[in-house]
Amino acid sequence: MQIDLGEGYHLSPVRDGDQPAYVEHLRDKGIADFMIMIPFPYTPEHADFWVNLCLEKQKQQPHPTEFAIRRPDGFLLGGIAVMLHEGKGSHRGALGYWLAKSYRGHGLMTRAVRAMTAYGFDTLGLKRVEATAFVHNPASQRVLERAGLKREGVLAGWHCKEGKLIDAVMFAIVAPTHVR
Repeated sequence: MQIDLGEGYHLSPVRDGDQPAYVEHLRDKGIADFMIMIPFPYTPEHADFWVNLCLEKQKQQPHPTEFAIRRPDGFLLGGIAVMLHEGKGSHRGALGYWLAKSYRGHGLMTRAVRAMTAYGFDTLGLKRVEATAFVHNPASQRVLERAGLKREGVLAGWHCKEGKLIDAVMFAIVAPTHVR
């Protein structure tokens, strides 16, 4: 499966062999500082764990939820996932994403967020896709706004990282069939 982002860039499920790219890119503390689940320093063991987790989930789910953002040659340069809310009648998914520093600022992540939002609606059957960005991460907030998500408000103490509470800005978009 591949989701086109234009200019040869694309999303595809995480695969075995992506581990070196994860280690290369996630040694950037700037990425870990804005991500709840990414440890620092990031080691080959972390990459093995993550790739194996993704591969196991791919076997258990009808559709993948974790994707690599890839260059035209297939090399991983970022990641994006939609975490499905669980429970009866669940209709929501939450986006998480990161991108290697040298690829930021060119609209690639905005295209990836748009693509994942469409995938969430069309393939996963979601009715709402949401994402949070740390209040001190305006670049991520701009990505979400440019991708069509609407700012809903600030959530005090929404995230906890390294024992510290961090305020987040909630963004969301609902499926086009939503009735008000």
